[in-house]
Amino acid sequence: MSAPAWWAHPLISSAVRWNEVQPGFRIGTHRGEYLGFIESTAYGTFVAVDGSSTPVGRYDSLREAQRAVLEVKRMGMRRSHASAELMARRLATSSGLVAATLMLSAGALFLPA
Repeated sequence: MSAPAWWAHPLISSAVRWNEVQPGFRIGTHRGEYLGFIESTAYGTFVAVDGSSTPVGRYDSLREAQRAVLEVKRMGMRRSHASAELMARRLATSSGLVAATLMLSAGALFLPA
């Protein structure tokens, strides 16, 4: 499955917003969805934190920090799709096993003694 088109040029897209809510503190959103935040340090670096409040890293430029937050979000989307597919396969396998067990049990009831 391919990533949504807006991830191809994440910092160019008008759908991604980085609002500076306080000096040195920016919050990233995409169409109202929280992506994470970036905080500038006294040393001139930028600390990126994802939407789950997990630190992503320290970067020399704001642009690098923004890309890192977006990349974590993009990778998270891939993982969530993969997890959903894995869960669906496990559910299908479990359902098949239950159905087979029920069929065997029902057949055993009707076998002549």
